[in-house]
Amino acid sequence: MNIHQTVPRSDCTSFAKCGKHSLAYCRKYGASECGPCEIVKRKPRNRVMVDGVERKVCSRCKRQFLLSCFYDRTIYRNGKAYHIKTSWCKMCVSEDNRERNKRKENK
Repeated sequence: MNIHQTVPRSDCTSFAKCGKHSLAYCRKYGASECGPCEIVKRKPRNRVMVDGVERKVCSRCKRQFLLSCFYDRTIYRNGKAYHIKTSWCKMCVSEDNRERNKRKENK
């Protein structure tokens, strides 16, 4: 049963920039419902701005790299396609593959 709430709940503390809807509502229904309101997107936790350039932190080596140092991935969930970057940088993925191939050769 789909019930659309037009008035935000009284206990809701996070509103979109328009002040009419909650952030969760705007993220779910997007620009088709909000119109001129800017959709507020979540900021990824592993991204930082350095000298005006966005960088990402590799979850394996914990170093900061430009976004071009990460592979592009597409995840499909509930009929939607999400375009993301891998969590490991290209160098870490390459190193891991190299080690895996060495182990396979030795067996």
